[in-house]
Amino acid sequence: MHEGAVSAELGFAGYPSVAESLMVERDLALAAYERRPVHLMHLSARESVEALSRAQVAGMAATGEVTPHHLCLTDEAVRSLDSNVKMNPPLRAEGDRQALVAGLRDGTIAAVATDHAPHARHEKEVPFEAAPFGVTGLETAFAALYTNLVEPGILPLEIVLERMSAGPARAYGLEPPKIAVGAEANLVLLDTTATWRVEEAGFRSRSANSWLLGQHLTGQVRLTVAAGRVAFEG
Repeated sequence: MHEGAVSAELGFAGYPSVAESLMVERDLALAAYERRPVHLMHLSARESVEALSRAQVAGMAATGEVTPHHLCLTDEAVRSLDSNVKMNPPLRAEGDRQALVAGLRDGTIAAVATDHAPHARHEKEVPFEAAPFGVTGLETAFAALYTNLVEPGILPLEIVLERMSAGPARAYGLEPPKIAVGAEANLVLLDTTATWRVEEAGFRSRSANSWLLGQHLTGQVRLTVAAGRVAFEG
């Protein structure tokens, strides 16, 4: 878990922010030297966001992504000792979370990635220290962000949608999805009024190691069309 006040109180060895941000700085420096683009996955620390922003201001082709859990949770959640909040990189402090949200808002962070990491029940039903890293994120990504960031007015819906669609496409050099005559249909139908309870039975994944189990969320994906084909229908 994150090295900070909570790890000290719990007696856990901490993983400091600098362990991440130093590697971010290194990779940015190498990319600048080679004059190549670089994409930074699963940012969690304020210092990492600041380093990415400096690189972009300097003209580098540098992009980054963040996960729903790092946008919504902090290391305070680890007080529960629920192994479903054990992930890599770890949940960090409130200042880090706010920096991630701000980076997503101003475009420093181009994409939201689900960081979908399923694990079998027996793997996670062990003491926190012994549990593997990772949580499921695919089925709950939009609803988690809508409930925790859009409804409270922290982020507009338009930014969340852009960072989950066109933003990732541009980061990887793909054509952003669009609704136009003759364009390939890549669409999602969202019900922003639907409320639902996250339960194991509702997961399409074979695993349900979710930090959201038992919580009520607003916003639900009703239909997904990928390359003109219905890929999901709720």
